[in-house]
Amino acid sequence: MGYAMVKHSDNGLAKPTPMNANTALAKLHAQNNIDPWAQATEAKRRMADARMAVLGVAAQWVRDGAKVNSAAEALFDQLSYQMTPTQVMAIQTIDSQCKTPSLPTLKRWLAAYKKQGKVGLLPNHTGRVRQDYGWEARAVELFNIPSKPGYEDVAHRLIGEGYDDVTFDRVRGYLKSMPATLGKESAKRIGKKLHKLTHKNYTERRMDDLHVGDCYAADGHTADCYVAHPETGGPFRPELTAFLDLKSRALAGWWISESESTTTTLFALSNALTTHNHNPLFIYVDVGSGYKSKIMTDEVVGFYTKFDIEAIFALPGNPHGKGWVERWFKTVRNRHDKFFADGTVYCGDDAAPETNRRMSSEVKAGKRVLPSLAEYIDSLKQFFGQYMNTPMPVALGGMTPAQVWAQLERVELAMPLEAVARPSVVRVARRQSVTLDSRRYFALELALYDGKEVKVEYDLHDDAHAWISTLDGRHICTATITERKGVISTSRIEDRRAKRLTGQVKRLQKHIDEKTQRATSTIDMTTVADRLEMPRTDLLDPVDVRSKRVMDRINSKRIIDITD
Repeated sequence: MGYAMVKHSDNGLAKPTPMNANTALAKLHAQNNIDPWAQATEAKRRMADARMAVLGVAAQWVRDGAKVNSAAEALFDQLSYQMTPTQVMAIQTIDSQCKTPSLPTLKRWLAAYKKQGKVGLLPNHTGRVRQDYGWEARAVELFNIPSKPGYEDVAHRLIGEGYDDVTFDRVRGYLKSMPATLGKESAKRIGKKLHKLTHKNYTERRMDDLHVGDCYAADGHTADCYVAHPETGGPFRPELTAFLDLKSRALAGWWISESESTTTTLFALSNALTTHNHNPLFIYVDVGSGYKSKIMTDEVVGFYTKFDIEAIFALPGNPHGKGWVERWFKTVRNRHDKFFADGTVYCGDDAAPETNRRMSSEVKAGKRVLPSLAEYIDSLKQFFGQYMNTPMPVALGGMTPAQVWAQLERVELAMPLEAVARPSVVRVARRQSVTLDSRRYFALELALYDGKEVKVEYDLHDDAHAWISTLDGRHICTATITERKGVISTSRIEDRRAKRLTGQVKRLQKHIDEKTQRATSTIDMTTVADRLEMPRTDLLDPVDVRSKRVMDRINSKRIIDITD
């Protein structure tokens, strides 16, 4: 739709002048490829079929080049002399009194058929024709903006821009008559991305070719309830990372942590591998740092490479790609978190606001006791057992995840279970040792690999040893730690916690600096008030708030005595 700011209303506001409302809407229908036959009602289509049956062979004559008048006269003579059974039934459909169509009517039908085909035979009676007031195209434009104004808001805006014959009812009725592409859920109102996800067609993935245990879908989710933090005792929402088998919907592995990270992803996947001693072919994950970090994806020493697992990464911002695990987390929320601790610590978006409004102060004052993290984990274990034995009529044809998972053809891990959760990195061997995370590991066997790259596996919990192998996976030796540089702990987990704490302190300091700068702001409220052109309150009618009358009074410069 095109607009030009050329017309000015009496109040001085520029008023967009639409090219033509009907033309704009016609272009809209053309852009959307609307098929008149598909848009017609069933009754209109039946009428068009009946008219086609009456025309019979005359339609073929016109299509072959015969003149409309000659074909209509011949058809009229035939109908007057003897009608076929098909024509008799069609005329009964067209006219309850079985009146034979007149010659002008037959000419009109044949002309319409010649021009548009069968679509031209659709009844074109539209009932009362709506009057065009001139603001329609502008109303559609104002309604379809990202701020999503309401019907009455658009009407007020049109009045303010000086359009005539604007009423709330007319605007609301007109906008409600718009097609879905220009309605409340249009792409311009809710955004192209959300519109595509919720209104456009998508391809549903099939799993006919998948076997049990072939592919795991994984994601992390912050629990929808509060528990007591193990260290501080304050309100805390743990992070649940889960790996779900797509074919059976079985929970293959999971992990609880403070926040999603590479470490929690590694532990959750390791739990899935070691619990069932099974090596999947694929994992379906998002592009978060926990799944796409170098520890996980490196082609030589990455965790996926270590177990020959192919990672399939979902498109960013596309929840349909991993809808299975998203729905599973919704099941955990609805069937577990809402009932944990009798629902008193639930904090989902549909929770009663007053339930947790003063939680922090009440916990700090000792008026409220939160369940512990251990209690939450135990409750989750019990729920997961129930989930695995719950029949799924649609997804699994009435079987339970445990029953389908029992069909697993296990592909055993080719390494000791205790070695599964060890991440790997590449280092250069020098002087019979390798250096990793400010730690030096020594082994005599490394003399044969001096100056060469080797693969170093390490334990996140205990740094006493490192396991050295060639880049193609052949074991070389187990090296022993000989030196720790600086003040570091014996656990890399503790090192990472300290690093995370440093980052959190930095981010908090940025907030403190920003608050300090705002507190010394040089904005003078008096100066701001002087710069604003405040509306004259003596021009406002306290009784009649209709915008049209207000604008008229402003234009006429009348002052209303509010004491009347």
